[in-house]
Amino acid sequence: MSASNGEATATPQAKASIEREALHQAAEGSWPVLPQERNWGTLGLYAVTLSAGIAAWSYSIGGAVSWYLNATMGTFAMIAGALVGMYFVTLAAMPISVKYGIDTIAACKPQYGSYGSAFGIAAQYLSIVGWNCILIILLGRATANILVAGGVIGEGSVYLISVIVTLITLAIVYWMVVGGADSVRNNSVWIAFAVVLAGILVLVVLLVKEGWGTVSAGKPAYASGDLHLDFTLGFEILVATVLSWWPYMGGVMRMGKSSRQAMMPAMICLGMVTGVIALIGLYASLAVGDPDPSVFFVDVLGLWMGVVAIAFIALANIGTAIVGIYASAIGLKQIPALQYRLSYRWTILIVMAPVIAVCAFLQNPFMDHILTFMYFLGLVFAPICAVQIVDYYVFRKNVLHLPSLYDYSSKGRYFFWAGVNPAGFIATAVGFAVYYWLLNPVTYAQHFPFKWVSASIPTIVVTGIVYALLTKFWIIPMKKGGYGLEKT
Repeated sequence: MSASNGEATATPQAKASIEREALHQAAEGSWPVLPQERNWGTLGLYAVTLSAGIAAWSYSIGGAVSWYLNATMGTFAMIAGALVGMYFVTLAAMPISVKYGIDTIAACKPQYGSYGSAFGIAAQYLSIVGWNCILIILLGRATANILVAGGVIGEGSVYLISVIVTLITLAIVYWMVVGGADSVRNNSVWIAFAVVLAGILVLVVLLVKEGWGTVSAGKPAYASGDLHLDFTLGFEILVATVLSWWPYMGGVMRMGKSSRQAMMPAMICLGMVTGVIALIGLYASLAVGDPDPSVFFVDVLGLWMGVVAIAFIALANIGTAIVGIYASAIGLKQIPALQYRLSYRWTILIVMAPVIAVCAFLQNPFMDHILTFMYFLGLVFAPICAVQIVDYYVFRKNVLHLPSLYDYSSKGRYFFWAGVNPAGFIATAVGFAVYYWLLNPVTYAQHFPFKWVSASIPTIVVTGIVYALLTKFWIIPMKKGGYGLEKT
């Protein structure tokens, strides 16, 4: 009798253990997260997206906008650009990830093919590596600047201190993200609360001490004299950079229970907040000539307020870095060899390795090309969003075949030809060409009609049309891609 009871008692515990292990396997790998396994909740989604959305890269974004626009026009351009860019990212990536519990890379297999999705992995990996380099280097430089302003170190030690701080920060980030999805959520809650308070403080102090008159009187350094063109350049900076939330979306939103629950965190915390925090960089650059508020705080308020600015930058950047590294690790797990043969910890190290290398040896060359990096984000992610939107809503009618997302054989619906959908790549290449013609990311040269329509928006429209035509008149007649079979 007792043995029987013991077996009965042990069975639920064994099942619970198996369920916990399955949740960890899904949350730390590429497998779909089932609705009952999504334990972040509304608070968790807001915390993760807010801690990710508030980051010091916003200073660089605002500083870039200050090259073309004054405070008033820059404010309008930045908020508008952030919301427009986030609308396309949310439309493309969020509903798919929430509905099926999958990450961004799994969601792009129906458009690029089971093996062609490696393009999405590369785009995600490189963009998140780039952003994390910016985040960590900015923190290192800000810390060094504070120490110089406080008389703690000399100018000759700035680079060394910056390198040391970046490497220590990366060690902290690794410790936080290696705990998996639960660690990302739990750390994001307190980080989100802290960065909101600190961000408000930084913005208020800047405006109070310098005054709106000083900020609004600041002149953009590289304004063309054509206000319409300058406004579009500032607007495009925000659209392009916010489009780069695409790589982050799946890793975060697959832990949400519904699109309704995930919509506001995406649009507000990743979209609008990015634009609002970037105002610090815009206003500081126009008022004092430097988008980094840490230097301004020491000059105006003394060393202790500089420490407050550093605390804000540290918390904001660490919060964004752990979300990005987690999302990129999940994306890399879409590579079968990494899913089955490499532990989650080692995958995290693969994501962080190039960041460590850049922070240790290539800080200055990398930071000299920030604006080029930002515009390249629009060139890459605008076409990806367009292809995904047209495929999911127009042709697949909001339905994917989940088993085929993980089937790399010729029997999988998303195998196309040798695992590649040529329509997706042709349309994306056309999008690259359109963006490059409208706005050269390297030279910043523009062609008509850029100043009237920007670059990202027409790229999305043209890419979507090309993909729709190729799919309707080529892919579907060839009976590739599983179109029309979604309900079966």
